[in-house]
This record gives sequence, structure tokens and C-alpha cells, in this order.
Amino acid sequence: MRALLLEAGYAEVADAADASVCVVNTCGFLAEATAESLEAVLFAAEEDAALVMCGCVPSRYEGELEQELPEVDAFLGVHEEDRIVEVVRGLVGPAEIDPSRAHDFASFEGFDPLVLRTTGQSVAFLKIAEGCNRRCAFCAIPLIRGPLRSREAKDIIREAKALVRSGAREIALIAQDTSAWGHDLEGRPTLASLLWELARALEGTDTWIRVLYAQPEGIDDALIDALAHAPGVVRYLDLPLQHCARHLLASMGRKGSREAFSGLVAKLRERVPGITLRTTVMCGYPGETDADFEELCDFLSETAFDYVAVFPFSPEEGTRAATLGDQVDEETKLEHTQAIRDLTEAIGFKRIAERVGTVVDAIIDAETPDDPDGAWLAHAAFQAPASDGVIHVNGPVEGVGSRARLRLVDAWCYDLEGEVCDG
Repeated sequence: MRALLLEAGYAEVADAADASVCVVNTCGFLAEATAESLEAVLFAAEEDAALVMCGCVPSRYEGELEQELPEVDAFLGVHEEDRIVEVVRGLVGPAEIDPSRAHDFASFEGFDPLVLRTTGQSVAFLKIAEGCNRRCAFCAIPLIRGPLRSREAKDIIREAKALVRSGAREIALIAQDTSAWGHDLEGRPTLASLLWELARALEGTDTWIRVLYAQPEGIDDALIDALAHAPGVVRYLDLPLQHCARHLLASMGRKGSREAFSGLVAKLRERVPGITLRTTVMCGYPGETDADFEELCDFLSETAFDYVAVFPFSPEEGTRAATLGDQVDEETKLEHTQAIRDLTEAIGFKRIAERVGTVVDAIIDAETPDDPDGAWLAHAAFQAPASDGVIHVNGPVEGVGSRARLRLVDAWCYDLEGEVCDG
């Protein structure tokens, strides 16, 4: 949307008080996110500007918001974002633009300017698919974003090349389920084949490729081989498991068990030496017993993931899990969530501390001249941007987007301190 508006001649301003139109993109995945989004919309409504509310919340609550939020001048759901220029023109009039720069684009796929990002110069998140064919009982994403719609490989590669030309040195592949990419395309290409195509397309650019949000059922031998051998693909996998108790997974509408997940983790570590693993788990799903919670704790202790995100179950409107019996009380959910967080952080902090003394290749992400622990921030292949901690860097580097060899000299929590070295 930002790229389309700039291409149409509208100028971006740093302060909402200077804007003629405010565009607020929203998240409706959890009730907390919806509340935060509504708060942001009401905050923006205080400005003397037209207001457009976009994204998940308008999609999820289509038809309900017009009466609830009269402050909003226009709503755009997740499938209407290509209409942003049309909507803004209707609210504030056309931008003053050189006619030779004016273009009409029917969809994102037909739009290929310099790709714009809000995540800094060195890292880009590239969405390879939209929607999800799974029907997990706790998840509202299919209600908001609909079924799986994979982008064609050629479009993904075109955008990846544009991102690299604009300075990205890491491409993080994202979707609601990256491992399902291609299942709806002709010939049923796979995520593994996409990784090899991307690796070949970006060869010689010194760019990392990272896989996020890969569901466990989609991890096959071909994907494991790509993680192990495709040039530029980092040995890292984000593998949301949610739980390990078989009966809870079945209630969620998911496959798997403690034994199956333990076997998958062992296989990944054997076939992809040095792989970094992240997972996500949920506490307090309806029907979870103390025994189930203890089983989850034991599983996480044994598998020792590098990074674990843990959330209390949230009964989301419109989902099957919200209507189940045996709901776990809030106090227990929060106690168990904190206990899992304490357990997994102790493991994760120890694994990070064990990296002190090693030399790693890192991407410089930002300059921080006022940081007492280092003048630059960087991340290594074992750190997913915005998720897994950073490296505070001392010593001369070539600037944001450059690569540096760093000797890790200290660690605290998930962060590290590194010194530039020659090898």
C-alpha cells in the first residue's frame, strides 16, 4: 500500500499531525491484537485527517465496524489493499504528479517498483503465500484471510531480486504456513523446490534465505535436504508445534505427538548439523490437564529448542476451541505460561552463552552510536530478525547491510556482544 501511494504521487510524512490521510493497518489474530488495533485507530482519529482502516480487523468484522467506528472514513480488508490509491483519491483528491509517472496497477502481482520496506535496509520479509487450508480449532486466520493462495515462484523470485537490489542481505520467507507453499499451484511445486530456485536466482549476491512458520507436517526429506545444502539458505527453522500431548493436538485439529515431534527434531539435527530451531507452544488449551502440562515441560526440556515462544490460549470469537468445554481458568493459564517461559529461557540463555568464544558471520542491521555495548547492531544466521536477540558490535564495519566476521565475547539473555575480527 505504501509503495502504491508513493508511486501515485502522494508524499509520506513522519508526523500524523502533518498528514491529510492516515492509513492504519490492523491485526485481528488475537483479541489483544484487535484491541490494540482499535486503540491505534482511535488515536489516529484525533488528527485532523481522513482515516483509512486496513487489514485483518476490517476483514474479520466486516459490516460491523461502520456503526461502531464512525470516525473511520474508509475500510479496506486484506483482499482489498490494491484499492488503496482509489480510496485515498476519493477522500483527499488526486496527488500532484508528473503524468508520465502515473500508472494503473490491477494487483500487487503487476506492480514492480523499487520494493519498499519498514524493517530496515538489511532484512526483508517476503510473503510467499496468503491464507491457510488448515482448520486449527484455536486459529482465526482462515476466517480472516481465507484458504491458501500461493504466489507463483517467478513472482517471488522477481520480488526477492528487487529486495536484494534495494539493499536486503537476508530474505525471510513468511506465510501463514510456508511449508504448504505450492500445494494449490499447477504441478504442486514444494517449498524445497522454491528454496533451490531462490538459491540459484540469488547466487553471487551474498544473501541469506530463511524459512519461518513451517508447520511440522510439511517437513519432508526434500525440505531437510534444501536446508542442509541449498546455497544461501541458513540452517534455521521455525517450527510451531503448539503442544505435544496427542489428545490435545487431535482436539486442535492438528497431527503429531510427543514421540513424532521428538523424532522430527532429532532428524533435523542429524541431517542439518548445527541447525537452529525455534518453536511456539500454547498453555491452557481446553482440556489440558496438569499431566499434559508436565508432559509439555518434559518434552521442551528434552528437545532443548534454541528459542521458544509461549502464549496462553485465547478463546477467539468464531473458532471451535472457544466453544469447547473444560476451559482452563485464566490464573492457571498464566501460571503455566510463565513456568514454560522460565524453563525455556533457562535453556535458551545457556545455549546462547555457549556461543561465546566462537567466530560468526553476521549482517550489520543498524548503527547505535549511543549504545554502551557496541556502536552497531547485527544478527547471525542463528538469529531470526526481530525475534531471537541481537549482537552488539564493537569495531569498524562497512555500514548497514554489510557483512562482518565477529568474535563473540559476551552474552546476556538472548543478546551477544561481538568484536570485529579478521577470521
